[in-house]
Amino acid sequence: MAFQCYDEKEMNNLRKVIESQELWRGFGHGNFTGQFERDFGEWLGCKYVLAVCSGTCAEETALAALGLEVGDEVICPASAPIFVSFPVVGIGCIPIFADVDPRTLIISPEGIEARITERTRAIMVVHLWGMPAPMDEIMTIAEKNNLKVLEGCAQAFGPTHRGRKVGTIGDVACYSLQQSKHMSSGEGGVFATDDPEMYKRALLFANGGMPWYGYGLEAPTPQLVAGNRTRGHFAFGHNYRMSELQGAVCIAQLAKLPEFNNRRESLAQAIDEELKDAPGIEIDLAYPDTEPNYWIRPVRVPAPLGHYSEINYLEVEFQKMQRDRRTSLGVPLPDYVSYEPGTCPNAEAGAKQMRGIGTHHGREVEDARADARKLREEIEQAL
Repeated sequence: MAFQCYDEKEMNNLRKVIESQELWRGFGHGNFTGQFERDFGEWLGCKYVLAVCSGTCAEETALAALGLEVGDEVICPASAPIFVSFPVVGIGCIPIFADVDPRTLIISPEGIEARITERTRAIMVVHLWGMPAPMDEIMTIAEKNNLKVLEGCAQAFGPTHRGRKVGTIGDVACYSLQQSKHMSSGEGGVFATDDPEMYKRALLFANGGMPWYGYGLEAPTPQLVAGNRTRGHFAFGHNYRMSELQGAVCIAQLAKLPEFNNRRESLAQAIDEELKDAPGIEIDLAYPDTEPNYWIRPVRVPAPLGHYSEINYLEVEFQKMQRDRRTSLGVPLPDYVSYEPGTCPNAEAGAKQMRGIGTHHGREVEDARADARKLREEIEQAL
């Protein structure tokens, strides 16, 4: 029988939610959802946590928490899921794609520095594959230029940089709880920060502008306007709230995360054993002083045998923005902003050499070994 990622623990929690007849988190902080936020904060080592309905919503909420304005520029890695750059467009800002380390496809300090302008306000760092980015250099650049740092941890639940968990190094962090991630409620997301003002902005943005703050933070009171009562929407905001059904699953999943991460480590070790000393394959990709916990085990192969396909600006919508010279929301692009092919040559070249082998905790070790052997045979035959 295959390993069961979901079992009676999730079912028991879901049963309690159904029996309560309260499937939304309510006016306060919910039962399961609020408890999950507190538990996640304790696991991560972060003061303020907000659970939302998807990882993409968590990204957009994190950007909103930074206090960005329309037309501000946000530096993004060229190679990452498009759910990193689309939220930048969604809040009225301009994604500026920085080049990456071609060995890892992770945003590089040099790539960031080359894209900073007077309109730059933030850097989005994605810990791609579950491998920590070179955060020392990135944080130095951010501090030098007075930039905020958002850590994208959708693929990184627990990896460390110099002993610190990723997600606790920058100003804000966001996580995805989509099916493929280290833990999952099918869909879902998490925002985290140590800054109470950023938490407040995040909560307003994800809750229709209503200040249902947790953590004992004081909220304003709705006022009468022209003699009429108002509900108290103090800022623009979406409804990105996580439901109690998702929260119920998340609590059970978080308790299993150490086991899930251990299984992922075993799968990665098995893959490494099969590919060790394989001709044409490079597996030693992690940066010094980091401990990955892989979402997918990346390996580098000779060009053009790589299969990586997530160079954001090559996608149809960004090519349309390039032609129209404005974002999808109509924000004009400065003349120096380019989404043309060739904008980030390291990303485009590195994509042709990157392959990945699945390390989802639901897999069996022998299946991962078989995939690694198959890749080894393919590369040997191509050489």
